[in-house]
Amino acid sequence: MIVYPILSNIVFGLWRSFAKEDSWVANVQRDNGWKQCTPLAGKVVWMHCASLGEFEMGRPVLEQFLDSEPSWKAVVTFFSPSGYEPRKNYQGAQVHYLPIDTPSEVKKWLSYCNPALALFVRYDLWPNHAAGLRRRGVPTVIMAMSASKVPWYLKRTIPLIRKTFQHAVMTWGMISDKDAAVMSIAGIHSEVLGNPKYDYAAGLVEVEANTKFKTWKQAQQKPILLVGSAHATDCIALNGVDLSSYSIWIVPHEINKSGALSKTLKRYNPGQVLESTVDEPTATDVLLVPEFGVLTGLYSLADGVLIGGGWEKATHNVLEATAQGKVAACGPNWKKIAENHELVSNGYLFPIESNADFIQYLARVGTEELANTGKQAQMWMLDQRGAAKKIVKVLEKAVQL
Repeated sequence: MIVYPILSNIVFGLWRSFAKEDSWVANVQRDNGWKQCTPLAGKVVWMHCASLGEFEMGRPVLEQFLDSEPSWKAVVTFFSPSGYEPRKNYQGAQVHYLPIDTPSEVKKWLSYCNPALALFVRYDLWPNHAAGLRRRGVPTVIMAMSASKVPWYLKRTIPLIRKTFQHAVMTWGMISDKDAAVMSIAGIHSEVLGNPKYDYAAGLVEVEANTKFKTWKQAQQKPILLVGSAHATDCIALNGVDLSSYSIWIVPHEINKSGALSKTLKRYNPGQVLESTVDEPTATDVLLVPEFGVLTGLYSLADGVLIGGGWEKATHNVLEATAQGKVAACGPNWKKIAENHELVSNGYLFPIESNADFIQYLARVGTEELANTGKQAQMWMLDQRGAAKKIVKVLEKAVQL
């Protein structure tokens, strides 16, 4: 693997030079205090996640592993600010942005982090990081991976990068048999370890909204339609149907873009738009909630739920709503997320392909039928637990070799 390291130095160097203030490279450059610190001592497990959703998948695995190996320390890295910002104060690990994928930065990072075990959640794999882990002999495990097609880094048309990952990764942990079959086509042996997102979601069943939002709930004169992890495209989609009989609560996917989202809401919604961080609880047509860490509890207050991201690349975490006994709706781009297929087939997730679909979902909101289906969804979700324990066994075996 000669060409990629050279290209990475050039590309990331240019990216640094022209990076915008809120870009990933700019965030990485700001999070460089570790470079002046003494390398971590003792046994360290490093878990990398692209964003918040991947962290929540990996969290039950990481915490169960640390419970079984109390002498170990943990480091968590994120690619996206939507993961880093809400979890930068996570008490279970040091939290950083993933250093850029150049040979020199990887060498500095691995010298500081000094991992005895590396765990990558789902995807977001980088060739120079993989090569660095391989050179140091660090056992590397991929967990909760899904593969509808052969990943780019395992294609036979780029043999050197493919070889790097083949040699670096000890275990490719797949969600389903279908995913493992795709890896088999690629010539990669993998193990079906399941989806630990269910283990994470099971821990949310008892989560409640805080007192402030319960007060907001009491102040409403209309049922609440909650849009969780919302993008502007989700808000625009709301404009296609008459929602005047609902109080629409919107939690942005990216809190730092809530100002732009507020402008979108005011452009498309003629009613009153209030913000939870500014206004006192009162009846409102639209409530914007630009706050970290409150979404799961808010699902418990909602009468209807729309999961954001379905008019972008893919829906965000549906199981957080399922944990609260809610049957959610989502936009048309739901198929990339593994658990969504079973949720849809069981009637626990309602895809919206048209305004007519949205109207059909809204007609069910507040009915006993939808409430009962939500309870069934919650029980079904609890029955899916167990992947985290399987993955932890793989990690324990890896560090004993």
